[in-house]
Amino acid sequence: MKMYMGVKKLMIFTQKNCPNCPAMKEIAFEVGKKLNIPIHLVDISDSMPEQLEFDLLQKQIYIAATPSVILVDEDDSMRELVLGEVIYNEELERRILLNKE
Repeated sequence: MKMYMGVKKLMIFTQKNCPNCPAMKEIAFEVGKKLNIPIHLVDISDSMPEQLEFDLLQKQIYIAATPSVILVDEDDSMRELVLGEVIYNEELERRILLNKE
């Protein structure tokens, strides 16, 4: 089964004490399963992996709040979808579909 519309993965940034993170993780996994898109969870409670932080800064993406969702295309371009709030199933799917070639 191939990945959906050139999307390589969704990156979900969370923290341990974030009240909205559990809901966002659940939604991301539901949408990922439906559209066959891998989900990459990153808990930034203590720190972010150095290489990932560098990659994000190079692309001028700043994780200032959680949960944060980033769409990663096959060419490794990253687009910030949402910062600091839950984005629900239909809206997340809609935003993924907007990136259809």
